[in-house]
Amino acid sequence: MTGYITVFVTCPDKNVGKKIAKSLVEEKLAACVNIIDGLNSIYYWQGKIEDDNESLLHNT
Repeated sequence: MTGYITVFVTCPDKNVGKKIAKSLVEEKLAACVNIIDGLNSIYYWQGKIEDDNESLLHNT
């Protein structure tokens, strides 16, 4: 595979994000993962509107 992709993923909090990011870098699946705190997501889940604070993982 050649080229690069950018992946954006949300997770419930910074601690979960750190675990995911560390695993991705350790397994060499990502060169770098940025954790961006303070994201607020509003979305439908199981028939109702949810409003949650999350952390964003940005993989480059």
